Amino acid sequence: MDRRSFPVCSLSTVDLMFEFDFLFHEKARERESLLFFSGSIYHTTRPVTMTRQLLTLLDRNSNSVAAMSCSAAAAITKLIFIRNNHHPRSHSLPPFQVAAMSNNSKQPEEEGHLESIFKQKKILRSKVRQALKSMDPSLRSQEDDLIQTIVSEAPWFKSSKRLCAYISCSSLQEVDTSKLLSQILHNPSTDGSMLQTAKTLYVPRVEDKNSNMRMLNISRIDDLVANSMNILEPASVDADGNEREDVMHANDPVDLLILPGLAFDRSGRRLGRGGGYYDTFLKNYKDLAKERNWRQPLLVALSYSVQIMDEAIPITPSDIPVDALVSPSGVIPISPAAVERM
Repeated sequence: MDRRSFPVCSLSTVDLMFEFDFLFHEKARERESLLFFSGSIYHTTRPVTMTRQLLTLLDRNSNSVAAMSCSAAAAITKLIFIRNNHHPRSHSLPPFQVAAMSNNSKQPEEEGHLESIFKQKKILRSKVRQALKSMDPSLRSQEDDLIQTIVSEAPWFKSSKRLCAYISCSSLQEVDTSKLLSQILHNPSTDGSMLQTAKTLYVPRVEDKNSNMRMLNISRIDDLVANSMNILEPASVDADGNEREDVMHANDPVDLLILPGLAFDRSGRRLGRGGGYYDTFLKNYKDLAKERNWRQPLLVALSYSVQIMDEAIPITPSDIPVDALVSPSGVIPISPAAVERM
């Protein structure tokens, strides 16, 4: 489905929130906005409630969309977002009336919808974890090799100079990245192959339980040590006691981020494990890139076959979509940036 349009079907308010959130992440531009509705929204059964939810979602995402069109049986046929500081309040929505509200207080009904989304996420996480647990070890190994080979042979990977990549953890049943990391660092992999192009690599280090994670530069696999959860990560200082370079403080941008996840859909929605570490980091880095006028990096997630969902992944305003997926079947470009660069 084209991310810029809704299917002509019956959509709940929560479904609409999912779609708007995805669009907002992709088209972020301005903080203050006006929302113009077509007259048909006036005839919906809950126009004010729907409006409040969408506008609250807009404010919380700090986004504005230049222009887009969509169709849905829920009665929204056209949306135009433009920068404006005026926030008129209205309890009625006649055709084409401007509707807006502040985000000073969270509506109880919105809280209920978010709670519903969290419950849906919990159910889906349980479902996917069970599917991963049930994977035949030989199939898992085969898919690990296929995915890493696809990435290592891809032009967009070969041409990358600076990138962030996760360190796979077998206990978390993540797609293996050990061969990719070995190639990136010019260390022989298990089959003796090496990557020709030198790259600067940053890998994650969890700082606390408040979703704070840094990406630190390493030059050797030996730079990694096991943390309290027995997950490999870089120490904050190198063998000489020098602070490792943090990608947020680097003078040059990364062009690629290789990401893990628990589940994905073909529109780029990503379901993590619930800690919010990657979403927090990605938002901060995307903001930094925008501030410094850098090109946004490609966000590429690695996924086993069982992790790609046919149905839409439930999302909240803080969830960051990916640009592309790599599965055993190949590369799935999703965003316009991915289509252009992959």
